[in-house]
Amino acid sequence: MKILFLISSLSSGGAERVVSLLANHLCGQYEVTIATFAKEESFYPLDKCIRHMKLDLLIDSATPLHTLLNTWQRIRRLQEFFLVERPDVVVSFMSHTNLLAIFAAKAVRIPIIVSERITYDFYGSSILNVARRILYPFANALVVQTQRDRENYPFVSKAFVIPNLVAIPSEVRPIKRREQVVLAVGRLENVKGFDLLISAFGKLKSKDWRLVIVGEGSQRNKLEALIRKIGADNIFLAGRQNNMEEWYQKASIFVLSSRKEGFPNVLLEAMAHACACIAFDCPYGPSEILENGKYGLLVEQQNEEFLLFALENLINDEKSRYTFAKKARESVINKYNLEIISKKWLSIIEATQY
Repeated sequence: MKILFLISSLSSGGAERVVSLLANHLCGQYEVTIATFAKEESFYPLDKCIRHMKLDLLIDSATPLHTLLNTWQRIRRLQEFFLVERPDVVVSFMSHTNLLAIFAAKAVRIPIIVSERITYDFYGSSILNVARRILYPFANALVVQTQRDRENYPFVSKAFVIPNLVAIPSEVRPIKRREQVVLAVGRLENVKGFDLLISAFGKLKSKDWRLVIVGEGSQRNKLEALIRKIGADNIFLAGRQNNMEEWYQKASIFVLSSRKEGFPNVLLEAMAHACACIAFDCPYGPSEILENGKYGLLVEQQNEEFLLFALENLINDEKSRYTFAKKARESVINKYNLEIISKKWLSIIEATQY
């Protein structure tokens, strides 16, 4: 069976990581190709048996007319590419790519599965939602990441829930040997809520702990100004890091402070590395991953006072940190490992061929 994964790029994002892990796992058994609109190499390592086809379709549009012309050109190029490759099934990731891929795949009678990596209402009431309502019913299957988001697609008859998979380290640093580090990971953007996390952390009575935020983005200057304003010399913006496993193994506590998520890979990664986790109960993902507080502390959405209380709770209670860290890792091993998630994908892929 020939499986073609389609995604805009293979940069350092969560969806890109899932595609690379899934493709690496399947390529020993199937003929796997990853096609990207971007011409850059993959940020994540790819098995040598995978073909990475760079379509170079990311064209800037100066006007609405250019946008329409570029969209039409992308669809035509995709149709030509599908006809040459003739995959048994196309598996497309991300909203904008999905819409173009449905047009192209249906025109040349190739089955297509589309996968959403953001929640249906991420952009609010937008033309994207209208386009999804019109086109997604034509896909052979839709994959979303949470049951809560699945309920947003009553207009798609074949919609399935498959959570993200996570690479699980075989060994982790013992909890008692962790550093006094609270870790957060994500783009420095408003949606990630790092301003709330910094503000809460700055109010901690204990100054022995450090807050390290790994990631880069447009809010760096604003966050740096906030750190200076509260006079915290134990809060660090570490920028992008390629050694994320070391950071997860170093941290005792992980915090997800997002205002909104699709399905937070970083929370799963932290749990896999046995970090005690705190997360805002934001839409969507944390409540399902933590099972409403069973595997970590779930905090009322955007409640800075409750976040501070949760931080103080875990910082001052080593036994709670150990208990949550142990349960979190066991949960990820049992529910989000590569083998289990790959089987769920394969059951849909194999059922989608003409």
